[in-house]
Amino acid sequence: MRSRPAYLGIALASAATLMLEVLLTRLSSVVVWYHMAFFVIALGMLGMTAGAVWVFLYGRALAGARALGAMVEASMAFAVATPIAVGLALSLPVRPITDVASFGWTLLYGGLLAVPFAIVGVVVTLGLTRIGLPPSRAYAADLLGAAVGAAGIVPVLDVVDAPSAVFVVGAVAAAGAVALRTAAVPVAGRGRRLGGPFAFAVPAVLLVLAWANGAVHRPLLRPMWVKGEPEDPDTLAYDGWNTYSRVTVSTLRRAPPALWGPSYKTPKDLLAPIPQRSVQIDGAAGTAMARLDLAGGTPDPSDLADHRYLEWDVTTFVHRLRPTGPMAVVGIGGGRDVLEAARVGHAPVVGIELNDLIVGLHEGPFRDFSGLAYLPGVELVAAEARAFLARDGRRYDAIVMSLIDTWAATGAGAFSLTENGLYTMEGFRIFLERLSPHGIFTVSRWYKPDTPGETGRMLSLAMETLWRMGADDPRRHIALLQSMSVATLLVAREPFTDADLDLLQREAVRLGFSMVLTPRKLPVHPTLRAIVTQPSSEALAAWAASQPLDFSPPTDDRPFFFNMLRPSDWLADPRRAEALDHTFLGNLRATQTLVGSTAIALLLTGLFVFVPLVGRRSTLRSVGGGVVAGAGLYFSAIGLGFMLVEMALLSRLSVLVGHPTLALAVLLGGMILAAGLGSLASGRLDASRQLVVWLPAAAVVACLAVVAAAMPRAATHLEGAALGTRIAAAAGIVALAALPMGTCFPVGLRLLDRVPGGAELGPWMWGLNGAFGVVASGVGLGLAMAVGTRAALLCGAACYLVLPLAAAMLWRRGAGRSADAAGTSASATDAGA
Repeated sequence: MRSRPAYLGIALASAATLMLEVLLTRLSSVVVWYHMAFFVIALGMLGMTAGAVWVFLYGRALAGARALGAMVEASMAFAVATPIAVGLALSLPVRPITDVASFGWTLLYGGLLAVPFAIVGVVVTLGLTRIGLPPSRAYAADLLGAAVGAAGIVPVLDVVDAPSAVFVVGAVAAAGAVALRTAAVPVAGRGRRLGGPFAFAVPAVLLVLAWANGAVHRPLLRPMWVKGEPEDPDTLAYDGWNTYSRVTVSTLRRAPPALWGPSYKTPKDLLAPIPQRSVQIDGAAGTAMARLDLAGGTPDPSDLADHRYLEWDVTTFVHRLRPTGPMAVVGIGGGRDVLEAARVGHAPVVGIELNDLIVGLHEGPFRDFSGLAYLPGVELVAAEARAFLARDGRRYDAIVMSLIDTWAATGAGAFSLTENGLYTMEGFRIFLERLSPHGIFTVSRWYKPDTPGETGRMLSLAMETLWRMGADDPRRHIALLQSMSVATLLVAREPFTDADLDLLQREAVRLGFSMVLTPRKLPVHPTLRAIVTQPSSEALAAWAASQPLDFSPPTDDRPFFFNMLRPSDWLADPRRAEALDHTFLGNLRATQTLVGSTAIALLLTGLFVFVPLVGRRSTLRSVGGGVVAGAGLYFSAIGLGFMLVEMALLSRLSVLVGHPTLALAVLLGGMILAAGLGSLASGRLDASRQLVVWLPAAAVVACLAVVAAAMPRAATHLEGAALGTRIAAAAGIVALAALPMGTCFPVGLRLLDRVPGGAELGPWMWGLNGAFGVVASGVGLGLAMAVGTRAALLCGAACYLVLPLAAAMLWRRGAGRSADAAGTSASATDAGA
């Protein structure tokens, strides 16, 4: 066997696996909701575990050339099955889980996506255990490929759309099959059936399909259903993808101006139909792009006057108080906030937009339609708002953040486009610090009169932030106006003056907006009144703890602004949650959907992992119940702890890095690589010495304690740092956590190998480890939502405290065996780390 092509084949299979895992988080965010990003991570672990279990049960006869031939076939099957499985999944009408039918569709969706991972699990397991390569080098190839794949999908998505990138993943896997085929001298056994010309042609064919799928108007592989509704490509004038969103622009239509919170006094002549397009992010969050007619490309005041209807939207009220001076707009969207700022006379107007596709629309294909790029004094910046404003030296008279949510943050607080990071005390503090002394920060959120959940939490967040910035009486800095289903909060850097309040009252009456709260007027609604009449931060916290919804001010440690459902209500009747929220938002319902997704993960775990392993129960009996119990406790704790840490880090790193897909790539690639290095380094530990066996667990707990303390400080000090610096810091944090965690699994296998017959349990423990990791993906997010990411991280560390007890049980059973006599079987299954 030629070793170099074999290593390359293993690396390419692992790279394709991680590319697919990151890619499916993006596709699932479009087709379903953002909590599915965590579900996909669980599916990847579940499928890989199922593949390993298959080798354990049915692969005894596969070794050497026969195993290599099976790897070739499985790699090619992975390449072909991936587009098929993903295409079938994208055709399903998956909806939020509210009944048995929606549960069934989600179960089918998850089962289809698990198939490719199960196939590639066979490839990796055979490569690491059955073809005779040195385990340390084979594992190094596996880890290097996985790390490259996790980062490599990012530039791929900058070239092709996400559905077409599925074919690219298949091409990488097929290239791995070709490499494995050339490793044999000569190709023997079952691998010969594939034939040379066919094997070499498959990667090229899949790359051609990737290009063709993205080039046609009705691609074969595309989301057929988006958020439970069918999608027609003929209604789209633009369809763009990047690493963290899908942006679509509708065909031209004439309709009344789109207003979020229109006044009942809006003049009817201003509501005449105008040319506009609908811009949607991930098929759910929509905004309007109105046409700005410019004569010969030269802006004229009369052009902006055509959009005077924006004055009658409550979200733009800050311009009545601060009509001039520098202004920042957080979230450009269709451009309405930038248009209004330019219309009333602000200069400069800095539009800050995380999504570079949105900026590209206004500077590229729709430049002549929206007209923003032609307006003097308008600056469009593609950046994360918190980081940009933290390093921007300018002061602004107004900062506007109107309904900034693509519903990314509604998906159980999972895969947000940093929106959760905007609605925290740390985020609000940055915005207020960037104001001029007489500046105003304005935020608009949805308002439901009988249960003003989001509005109440927004008010609580402003009060707490002002207290922490030294304000004696936060009420003097705050005003709240409302129209229709939208409330607009105005937060002044310094207390509002009497002149400000007089002007506010006159303009609110003229425009027909309800003054819910001003320094001169308390709210009528008892919840809002209770929030603003709390005398201190401590009193506000005590009051919030007693409420049915969570009104506590979000922090970067617990940044789930949109998820206000208490854990005690996560299993309540979904209709009760919907009654507390606007049905079209689904913020509270999404939390309950997370519980359903975790239940599906449990069901699939039993189906793919535990049921097949029953066939080897005789092996379990021969080893002994005490060994099985000790080993099961050890490897279950590792699986649970590892994923709890991973979920907590992902929630926190999304805020630190700013870009969620980049955060996921850094997390997955960094954890895999660092854990692998730890696994390789663990070979220097002497498993025959009991004290040495306890060292990895102690190192994990110590490093995780350092990470828990360091993450908040890193986020504070790096607020204004460049993206590359924040990514480097995130990678360092991940490495510190994962390096010692990677030592625990191989040490456990070496302990198990010391027990007579214990080596036979290796694949079973791998399956048990993966099963608990699947469950932990949902549990970890739930813990972060309930008690914070730091607490979830420490819960993961606590799991590793169980390892010394379990290790002692195994060490006593194998005390008579020499560590050197344990053989190499444990090393051969190090991939479980």
